[in-house]
Amino acid sequence: MSDDTRRRRVGSVRRMPSGRWLARIQSGCKEDGSPRVVTSTHDTEAEAEAWLLAKSVELGKRPDLNAGITLRTLWKAFKADREGRLANSTLRRYDGCMERHWLPAIGDVDISTITVALVQRVLDAVPGRTDAKQCKAALSSTLTWAQRNDLLRENPIRGASFTYPGDTIFAWEDESAFDEDPFAAIERSRDVWGAKTVMEAFGRMRGLPLEPVWLAMVGGGLRMEEAFALRGMDVRRTEVNGQQVTQVAVHHAENAQDGRHRTKNRRSARIVALLEPFGERYWELASSVSRDARVCPVSPNNQSRTWRKLFEGLPEEEERRKHVPKKAGFVHKATLKDLPYIPLSRMRATHETLMQEAGVLDSINAAMHGHSELVSYRHYQQADTVEAARKASTYLRVVS
Repeated sequence: MSDDTRRRRVGSVRRMPSGRWLARIQSGCKEDGSPRVVTSTHDTEAEAEAWLLAKSVELGKRPDLNAGITLRTLWKAFKADREGRLANSTLRRYDGCMERHWLPAIGDVDISTITVALVQRVLDAVPGRTDAKQCKAALSSTLTWAQRNDLLRENPIRGASFTYPGDTIFAWEDESAFDEDPFAAIERSRDVWGAKTVMEAFGRMRGLPLEPVWLAMVGGGLRMEEAFALRGMDVRRTEVNGQQVTQVAVHHAENAQDGRHRTKNRRSARIVALLEPFGERYWELASSVSRDARVCPVSPNNQSRTWRKLFEGLPEEEERRKHVPKKAGFVHKATLKDLPYIPLSRMRATHETLMQEAGVLDSINAAMHGHSELVSYRHYQQADTVEAARKASTYLRVVS
């Protein structure tokens, strides 16, 4: 890297005789008017560049646009700035995506030259649809941070459409899927449940350990970690326009990595009305616990395994050994085995889809889900979630 490239408007990086790298940036002036300079030494040039970039953002200074910042440098600066602000689980997930996929492939690429086509080529090499989506989210968040801090003119992949591993027109391997269950086959391709499947699952979920979380997600569009955090005091049953409505106050989240913590962003703190009949059942469950107790009786640590077991068939030897003591949770195994499997996390998207099918405005739908992006509708901040839930509840009664 040339000296002209290394030396930016906000500071400089140079190699010392010892072989280490010195980064310098002015952080104001002393009482006598002379410049106050902050320095830091690093083992590599990339680490020094990343420190300089992170420090410039912290001090409110801005390098020139198109200053040759690489994705590797940007990521280290993003990580330093967001640590302690993002949930540990989120930052750890982003870090994994960067270290495994983005940095080996395009870590030394100038961020101003990143294109949709380049990103798509990297995503094509990521094994697994879920991993690919998480990788895209990690990169997009990093580039958006760069844009907000005037390091990029725009996020080049924002709003772009990508294909992911496993993307096909339909999710079946042969035509026999039509004969077995055409509705389930199509739902698998959508990666969400339709209204009929949701209502079929409603009765089967009764009494299952994950029922409260499932109800809050499919009935209210909560994130999984938000649903785990709900306590008895966060739920109320009230009358609106002559109808009983269950509302939940969303203000915290809980997962295995971070424990109980604040919601993802300020718009995630919200009041959500649950669809019926999910709201009535959730109120029944919430009324059975104390105000300070979580409505869901299980921790989020093993939720993925617990959920998947509901779709697994019972091995023949376990069927025969009916009188042998079973492990906790065995009684719930295979409860949903003939329903199309989707991850529990997709119940939030299922709720969003149901609201769209019921004709709820996208702006209100976004507010109910606590999305962070501003939309052009004036009533985004004051969404009538009760009326939206009533409209969607009517839709569910019609199709079920």
